Formats: sequence, structure tokens, C-alpha cells
Amino acid sequence: MTKTQQVKLRFGVLAGIVGLATITRIAIPPLLGHPSNFSPIDAIALFSGCYFSGKLSKFIVPLLAVWVGDLFVNYLAMGHWTWLYQGFYWQYGSYLLMVLIGMTLSNRVKPLNLMGASVAGSALFFIISNFGCWAGGMYPHTTAGLMTCYEAGVPFLRSTMLSDLIYTAAFFGVFELAQRRFPVLSLQNK
Repeated sequence: MTKTQQVKLRFGVLAGIVGLATITRIAIPPLLGHPSNFSPIDAIALFSGCYFSGKLSKFIVPLLAVWVGDLFVNYLAMGHWTWLYQGFYWQYGSYLLMVLIGMTLSNRVKPLNLMGASVAGSALFFIISNFGCWAGGMYPHTTAGLMTCYEAGVPFLRSTMLSDLIYTAAFFGVFELAQRRFPVLSLQNK
């Protein structure tokens, strides 16, 4: 197998994992329901940053996954298509930063590192998305308003952390096992 074929195969497997996660984000809630903020998106960003080889792919794949997921989730919730919701840039920006965290995991995929990256991603999302809610006018533009906003977000943080830990373990675990079983999926220069 040529290097080009190997890269394409690896990309296909990685994209398949992300695609499946995106589909579950869309399909599972209407069927089973789930807690708010229980989503694979943060883990997709970490996973993409770590494993996709092209710098553009590392950033585009998670943004595309969240956008497609948001498109369908918003349609199911509101009954109409919403291309981008108000304040989307706060969340999408946090995913781009999580890709950078994922990039630090390359060649260092170990349980403790994954747990740390997952918790850091959850905290980052919490800080940025709640700041966005406050800046967008959902709370008074005072220090007390900002603190109230963060306090109101704490219950969502629990679900975010739990989902990030579960999905991160699943995505990284599946791909690490796949690389061991099929060495052709491993690239020397991730």
C-alpha cells in the first residue's frame, strides 16, 4: 500500500468515527432523549486535533460535524432549518481551541493525558459558552450578572464533563485498538 493510499484509508476511518458520532448526536435524542449538553462534539474536536494529519482537516472536520449536527438538532427542536444560531461563534470558537488541545495529544495518547484534555475541554467550553451567554445579553452586564450566568451553567457542566470523558475514551480507545489491529492505520508523522 502506498503512503497516499494509507493516508486516504486512515482519513476514511477517522471520518467514519466522526460521522458515526455526528449521526448519534442527531438520531439518539429524539428516540431516547438525553441530558442537556451530553454530546460528542468536544471529544470530536480533541480527536480531530490529535489524529487528522492535515492542519485544515483538524479544524474543518469538527466544525463540519457540529454544524451538521446543529442543523438537524435545531430543525428537530424548532421545526425549521437554522443555518447558524445567534451566538454560535462562542461555541464554535471553543471547539477550535479544543482542536489545539487535541494537537498536544499527538504521540502522547495515554489515559491520564486524555482525561486531562477532556476535563480541560469541558472547562474551556463552560467558560467560553457561558461568557457568550452573558455577553449576548441573557444576564445583566455586571460582575454579579456574569457570576449568576456561570452559576446557572454548573448543572450543564456536569453533563458536559461526563459526556466528554465517555466520548473521548470511546473515540480514542476505538482508534488506538484499530491501529494495533490494523497497523496500516498508523502514520509515523501524525
